[in-house]
Amino acid sequence: MDEATYYRDHWVEVEPERLNAYTEMFKWRPEMEPLLAAADLKPGQTVVDYGCGPGGLALELARRAGPSGHVHGVDLNAEFVGLARKALRDAGFGDATTVHHAMDDKIPLSDASVDRLICKNVMEYVPDIAATLAEFRRVVKPGGIAHIIDSDWGMLLVEPLGHAKLSELFEAAKLAYHTPHAGRMLYSGMKQAGFANVSVKILANADTRGHMQLVLHNMVNYAKIGGRIDPDRADAVLAEVRQSIADGTYMMVLPQFLVTAQG
Repeated sequence: MDEATYYRDHWVEVEPERLNAYTEMFKWRPEMEPLLAAADLKPGQTVVDYGCGPGGLALELARRAGPSGHVHGVDLNAEFVGLARKALRDAGFGDATTVHHAMDDKIPLSDASVDRLICKNVMEYVPDIAATLAEFRRVVKPGGIAHIIDSDWGMLLVEPLGHAKLSELFEAAKLAYHTPHAGRMLYSGMKQAGFANVSVKILANADTRGHMQLVLHNMVNYAKIGGRIDPDRADAVLAEVRQSIADGTYMMVLPQFLVTAQG
């Protein structure tokens, strides 16, 4: 493992357990509608799903773009690309979608060629936020919309862990996140990239049932891989979270920054 590139490498190669979990976790659910509202998606649009993963969001985008539109999924993981292609094909969207296996951070489309670009929870992992935003600006048509949804791990709250335990865990796991505070950087970043009418909204929903515990499970694994925390201590933190879910005292909040702008 190369610590300098692990933030990217762990998405290029995803172990089977995590692959299966992400396929379920990344499915579109109706309660996620507020995440997309500002993107103003309509039938007939050409849409990019940047970092499409196994295709859960791309399916919803294809439904909205309809047969007269086209959705381009882009991902650097070959298995995700295969899963997304199959999911879209099985749902009847094969002719109206293309899923690209990107070997770098470029989008394989022409300048000013897309009406909408959606990027969900990817920017914290890219090697250069400014370069990626410039690439978004390149492909979005004048008057088109780029809509970015991302986290800011400095605002993560997990109870009953408290600040000290959570900070220790994240410090040990941060090799997996190139820019942990990406969320707060996107508003100014999009302005600097030349986008117009940049707006920002923050959504913060509390998970009290354990739906997001995979996030913490992954964080514990990252901390162990980096060797920056005693494995028994990391396991104890995860056990405390699981117990709190069982006894009804658990709460996790990870605010999502929604940054929307015009090309």
